[in-house]
Amino acid sequence: MKVRIIRTMATWVILLALIGFATAAQAAADKTANWTLETVDGNTVTFHDQLAKGPVVVSFWATWCKPCIKEMPALNTIAGDFAGQISILAVNADNSKSVAKVAPMISAKHWDNLIVPLDTSGELQQLLQVGGTIPFLILYDGKGREIYRHIGYKPGDEVELRHEIENLLANVAVGTEVDTGKPAWGEAVSATDKFKYSYSSDTKKEIFENWLDVSYQFGGFRTGVMLRSYAPSEEGLRGTNIEHRFFEFDSGEFGIRAGHFYGMFGRGLVFNSYEDRIVRVDTRLDGLIASTRQDRFTVTAFSGTPSVQDLDIRGIDGEYELGMKFRLGASGLTYRPDDYVSDDGEVRREWVASGRARQQFSFGDYYVEYGRRKGWEYGPDDGYDMGYAFYGNLNLYQGPFSVSWENSDYKRFKIVSDADGKTPLNRPPSLAREFTWTLLNRAPHNLDADDEKGNNLDILFSSGDWSLLASGAHLKNQEGETRYELAFGSFKKENLGPTTITGGFGYQDSEGLRQTVVGEITLYTSSTTNWTLQAEHQHVRMGGGTGFDLGAYDQDWFKLEYSTAPRWAFAAIYEINNKDDIQRPSTEKEGPFPAGQITYTISQGGNLNLWFGKRQAGYLCSGGVCKIEPAFEGVELFGLFRY
Repeated sequence: MKVRIIRTMATWVILLALIGFATAAQAAADKTANWTLETVDGNTVTFHDQLAKGPVVVSFWATWCKPCIKEMPALNTIAGDFAGQISILAVNADNSKSVAKVAPMISAKHWDNLIVPLDTSGELQQLLQVGGTIPFLILYDGKGREIYRHIGYKPGDEVELRHEIENLLANVAVGTEVDTGKPAWGEAVSATDKFKYSYSSDTKKEIFENWLDVSYQFGGFRTGVMLRSYAPSEEGLRGTNIEHRFFEFDSGEFGIRAGHFYGMFGRGLVFNSYEDRIVRVDTRLDGLIASTRQDRFTVTAFSGTPSVQDLDIRGIDGEYELGMKFRLGASGLTYRPDDYVSDDGEVRREWVASGRARQQFSFGDYYVEYGRRKGWEYGPDDGYDMGYAFYGNLNLYQGPFSVSWENSDYKRFKIVSDADGKTPLNRPPSLAREFTWTLLNRAPHNLDADDEKGNNLDILFSSGDWSLLASGAHLKNQEGETRYELAFGSFKKENLGPTTITGGFGYQDSEGLRQTVVGEITLYTSSTTNWTLQAEHQHVRMGGGTGFDLGAYDQDWFKLEYSTAPRWAFAAIYEINNKDDIQRPSTEKEGPFPAGQITYTISQGGNLNLWFGKRQAGYLCSGGVCKIEPAFEGVELFGLFRY
């Protein structure tokens, strides 16, 4: 404990000293952080290089985010209309579970005007303080100053974005700078405050949590802290903690970071450290991470310790491009569990390693990775083989069609299984699809990297106003017993007069047999106002076990939403079911579940949400954003402020 206190105090002294130095030299400093990401077509994009060409829009989206998918065609149109004057970087935020779906979607939907970088590890989201709330976009002028920010998407939001772009370009044409409203020092400071207050009418308890994330950029240097306050938290904690503190330097070819860090090797087979505040996951490491980028060769190495374990973990990853967008990579990780000691007193180390190959073509791409793990968790003999992992993905696309196939085989491959007390330090790709519908996500499949294998196939067609998707998956354990099964199909018809219609059907073997029908219709009353009605029905056959059957039930979910871009959204939500007492978990309340939500989008890139009513735990898209919500009855106020 004393060591950690001294470490924290030393960190603050260093941060304050560096901030003081940076303030004195601010006139000559570069205030905008630079970053480089690989794009979906196998190229790379560097932010400062794009700024040299003129204003840039950076927008975050994901394949599972319904408002994001609605926003992407509008961004593609704007990018085409202002081609040569601005760049739009549509940064994909899909994690290792769903990133394989990105290239087929981009190709089939012909979003050709957009540059699509992949932020699979979430590092850019950490840098720009996205905080897991997407869609989110920023408009920069050619000097890297933030001119406009917006969170969420409601049909018609693109009208305001287009106006901001036109205003910026008009000022550029006459040589006049747009007033950002910030003092000179404020251009180098990024600050985001996210809070949540709730009062439960069931338990009569109040909860208040706040996350304040502040960073300071000067030249290639950056430093920052994130403070988390509880008064109290959901776990009953009170106080304020320093959750993240760091200092980093990036020259473009070399980067180093000391303090808390996240990262990912390949697609997370060996190492994937990340944060998800909504589901209480934070597998950050405390230590040092460095990387170098030299032409076709990249190397990353780290040494760190998890927040709740006394483990010294070392990792290294390298990748080399041989030409024609063909890349070979390798990863390694080792750590020393304190309780694994041989008879002669030698302290044993565990290690895991993998090799991968990937390549992009004009008509598709592929990715394969194989890993082995050795250690002493399951046996006393030296070199005991603990497990293996294989993942492969093949995408093919031509014209309006795209096909995506994935295969996985994991056995005893959880790495540091409780890095934050409950979550492994790796996150191999899972083949279970993430949906944009509530009931289809009601019984999600959780990946078991110790015992799982299977296949997934997606076929996507998009032409004109029509989009069609067919998807199937079958996951089982090493003994061949089915863990998860899916057959899903959906369609979307746009520009049907003033309406857009979406529908689908799904069959799932997940916590029982589930048959689901979903539909949504959006009526556009003007360029910035619309009504949306969403309806979902699910029939569940629970089964039970040998000699008994828990029977079947039906559940229905409805949402009626009115939005007026770019500020307001009002939603009414209603869910009912006919479950018997034996079919209802002990933690679930009896329905119905009525709720309402009011969302206001703040002009500086934040929002406020008032939620009231009763809900089950699950996935919810409302007010232009999507998030996972816990079961609750009462009133919630949550929001995000950016400064």
